[in-house]
Formats: sequence, C-alpha cells, structure tokens
Amino acid sequence: MQDSTLNNLVDPPAYQMAPLGTLGGVSQSGVGSQAMILIPGLGFGGDVFDELVARWKDKFRMYTVTLPGFGGTAAPPCPAESVSFGEQTWTNGALLAIENLMKQENIKRPIIVGHWLTGTQLALRLAMNHPEDVRAAIILAGSARMVSTDTTRMPRNLPLERRVAGIDRYMAPRWFKTVTRATWDDNNFLPGDYAVNPVCGLRLWRKAAEPRLHVWVRYLCEFNAQDITLELNKLTIPTLVVQPGLDGIYHDPGNNYMEAFAHASWDGVADTNPKIKRVTIPDSRACLWYDQPEKLDAVVDEFLRSAR
Repeated sequence: MQDSTLNNLVDPPAYQMAPLGTLGGVSQSGVGSQAMILIPGLGFGGDVFDELVARWKDKFRMYTVTLPGFGGTAAPPCPAESVSFGEQTWTNGALLAIENLMKQENIKRPIIVGHWLTGTQLALRLAMNHPEDVRAAIILAGSARMVSTDTTRMPRNLPLERRVAGIDRYMAPRWFKTVTRATWDDNNFLPGDYAVNPVCGLRLWRKAAEPRLHVWVRYLCEFNAQDITLELNKLTIPTLVVQPGLDGIYHDPGNNYMEAFAHASWDGVADTNPKIKRVTIPDSRACLWYDQPEKLDAVVDEFLRSAR
C-alpha cells in the first residue's frame, strides 16, 4: 500500500541526526591477540553478534560496530533527492567511520567479518582498499548484489548503470518514497529468512524491523544500486564466504529470493578469484551462527589456519 503524503527519502520532522562519517556505536570485547571487526547486516545493531562474540571471546579481540540508524542509534542526514543512490552516501560514510576506527584504536591486521546486506559490501571494500592492513575477510550469509527473481519484469543481472537508474528513477520515487510501514513489514524479509528456529527467527525479525523506515529505505536502495562483484578481481586477501543452506525455506519455488541473495549473487564471479573460498552450511539461514554455531566455528577455524 502507498500513501502519497509520505516521503521516506527525506529526514522525518524533528529527527535528530548523526554526523555523516560516524558509527552508531562500537563495542569491544574478547581477550585474544587477533583483532576482529564485525559489521552487522541491514536492520541489525552490533548486539546481533552477542552469542557469536561470547563464543569467540578467548580467540579474538573484537570490535563490533553498529551502523548509524540501526540498533536504536541516529542515522546521518538524508542527501538531497537529486543525489543518486549510486553515490553510496551512507555506505561510504560508514566505510570512512570504520577506517577511522582502525586508525584511532590502532587495530593491526584485523579479520573483517561482514554480514548479510551492506555488512558484506563494507567488509569487502575494507579488504580491497587496505590489503596490507587486513589479514582476512569472512562474509556471513552475505549478498554481493541485488539479483532479480522475477525475470518477466527485470533481467536477472542488470548492468550496474541500469541498476542504478532503475533505483533512482523508478523504485525509489515510485515505491520506496510512499510505501507504508505496514506494507514494508509485510513485504520485506520474513522471520524464517533469519533463523531456522521459528522463535529465534521471529526475535531476529523484530530486531531487524526496529529501525525507522527512512533508514531501511536509504540503506536498501544503496545496496540495490551497487555491484561489488565488478571489483572482486581486486581482492587479494583470503576471503571466506559462508553461505546458508536455506534447506526447506521456500514456500514458492519460483520466487527464491533468499537463494538469489545468498547464492546466485556470487555465481560466476566469486569462483574466478582464487582468494575467495565459498562454503555452504546446511540447515541455516541469514543469521547462521544461531542455527549452526559449532559448524560455523569449525569452518572459520579451518579457513583461518590457512589465512596467515
């Protein structure tokens, strides 16, 4: 449902904004000698990693970030509506903030962990921009780019310039701008996309649904208006892409959007770079450390033994 009185592309009235180029928050924990930076995916604050951090506290010294606008924090100002989502305004602001964190905390050769949407892009850009300063990258249920599941309306893999134009000229002004919160929640990701256990999935869905609608819209439009796969040839550090098995997730086999995000978005590109290793963990979803913690630990441990 649309409401013509809404404008989800601008800051809500009286909204208290954070400066662009800052983080919503940073939490430090763990006593290990190896530094690690964890970047949660869209909708989540850093606390989505709490169970993972508790298990890894003896292995790593962890810096868990919250992107501004998530986890109950303030978002940056929305740019003017004339600014293309392809400019990646908020995403680049978060990237700068994490780079500043590495400098301020003197974080040496961290492992960068990126989750889901946007967490993936930030982790990979840090790895590509600072190959001498990052030991390895780990992508948890990450999506490289938007992949259409309805090929009657849109080709499965649009060139980037057409992807950006579609967001700027059609999807943002005609859909995202005036979509109601109820319609958004009914048509965004589902509890079962986040975890196999239905109670855990619902709890995670509620966390992801907490941010203001204009925050979700801005970050999601920027994700849709990018294609990190065009740059993966620049990736020179060991990178592990851990993909969820997604077993039994689909009610409509013809609309496998989770498969498109977590699997198809990497096909044909990730496999051409020998630095990228892809592993699928069965019986898991987007927050796979809730579903298969021991299997995830084993996959990460094996990867890091070779990523010296």
